[in-house]
This record gives sequence, C-alpha cells and structure tokens, in this order.
Amino acid sequence: MPVFLVNARLSDRSYRGYRRLGFLFRPLFASLAGVGAQNDADAAKLRELGCRPEAVRIVGSLKFDAARLDERRMVDVPALLRQAGVKPDARLIIGGSTHAGEEAILAEQFLRLRARFPDLFLVLVPRHFERSREVGSALETRGVKFAYRSELMSRGEFAPGEIDCLVVNTTGELKYFYEHATVVFIGKSLTAEGGQNPIEPAAQGKAIIFGPNMQNFAEVVRSFLEQDGAVQVRDAAELEKALGDLLGDQARREQLGHNALKVVQENLGPIDRTVDMIVERLANGEMFVAPKRLKRTRKG
Repeated sequence: MPVFLVNARLSDRSYRGYRRLGFLFRPLFASLAGVGAQNDADAAKLRELGCRPEAVRIVGSLKFDAARLDERRMVDVPALLRQAGVKPDARLIIGGSTHAGEEAILAEQFLRLRARFPDLFLVLVPRHFERSREVGSALETRGVKFAYRSELMSRGEFAPGEIDCLVVNTTGELKYFYEHATVVFIGKSLTAEGGQNPIEPAAQGKAIIFGPNMQNFAEVVRSFLEQDGAVQVRDAAELEKALGDLLGDQARREQLGHNALKVVQENLGPIDRTVDMIVERLANGEMFVAPKRLKRTRKG
C-alpha cells in the first residue's frame, strides 16, 4: 500500500531527533511513496533524513487553503457580540489561541488602552478551552468584567458596558470571531514557544500582531513580515504600543490587512498540488516498500 506524507514540516528539534535515530527512521522515510513538503528548507531536511529525492515535492502549506471561510457560517458572531452588549462599531482586540500568561497580559493592556479607546472590547480564545476557568480567574483578579461564551447560550443580553471581555470557551469558532476583529494577537508567541496559526486572520485581511516565538510558522511569518503583512513584537511592552498604534490608525490596519491577504492569495493551491502529487505517483505505479526488519536481541 502506498504511503504519503502530506503538509510535511520539520522543526529543528525534530530534525535533530530523526538524524540521531537515523538507523530506525531512514528505512521508514525511504519507503514513502510521496512527500509533500511545505517549503524548500523542509524538503532538503527530509531528503537528508532518507526520503527519496524523486518522491519529495514542494507544495506549500495546506493551512493557506484551509483558512478560507466556509460559505455557511457556523456561528453568528455579530449576534453574540450584540448579546454581550458590544456596539456594532466597537473596536475589538481578539487574542487567538492564547496560552498561559498571555491572557493576563492582554487584560492589563486592555484596561490601560481603554482610557484612549472607550469603545474597546476584548475577546479571548484560549488554545485549550479547558483553561477557561483559569483565564476567568486571571481576568477577575485584574478587575476585568467578563462572560463565558457558553453563558450567552443560556441567558439574555448584557447591557452595554456590563462586561469588558468575552472568553470563548467553545471550540471551532475562532475563525468566525477573527472576521470581526479590529486587531488580532496570535497566541503562544509571547509567553510560550512555537506560535499559533496566523493564516486564518490573514485570509480575512486583518491587522495581525505576534510575539517573538513563531517557530512553528517560521516560513509563513517570514512571508508576512517581508511583505508588510504583520507586526512582530519582542515583548509585552512592544505589544501594548503596537496595539495602541493600530487601534488608532485605521489606514495602517487596512494596509496590513491588505498585504496579509495578498500573501495568502499568492500561496493558495497546496491542496490541488498535493492531490496532483498523489495521483501522479500512483499513476507511475508507486508502491509501498517495506522497511527492513530490525533483528531483536535478547540480553542475559
């Protein structure tokens, strides 16, 4: 049976691990019928690890195609925001896929920024919804009035100003909230390493900010920064300044969003290229090659 590796990406850490255990993994990599790498660097690493050169093809990241919004909306975000007492023209900071520590930073910055932007509203979407109570405690400690997304299902509307923040403790809804953001902060980039997906808000032409730790999306981030499609900050102080600058400058937000969307549009098509790779390899009679069985030895 032919086996394909698609949307392949290798962190430096994984690459070093596979190299160190090459005696185990090289036969496995060599057996792959086709490998769809996200970029040149990943393709080179995969060839070095044992993938056959003719099996490796650069197709781009499937996340670019996956970021496109569905025709049918799964959630009515404007209705939810109205229910939370948010005015239609309010400025929205959305913290997407946040990790521990980032919600507290955004909450404190929100309180200071609201002095300049009285209509400001904060939406926090933790990467792991089971952390929602932890997030709520951090907000409560800092005096930020909030409600959980799940509460909106069971109670009536909040009065304008009754809450400052909505904590989205449901899954699969983040991209629909991105659609209505004024500024987006990408989580796991300030207090943790790796970063989360910046392509979804970019596909909707939003102004994006992320911290210094975007290792899992290094090539994507490079494209956004080179084409002025995002803002990268080094620490919390720079994040607050960047948020304030963008909240007060609609033209700059629109420019960033336009450039980010352009990057996404230039990178569409990985799904088609991946399918083409698979069909072509199958048409060429590519079959699975079983890796050599390692002999087991018994000690003692």
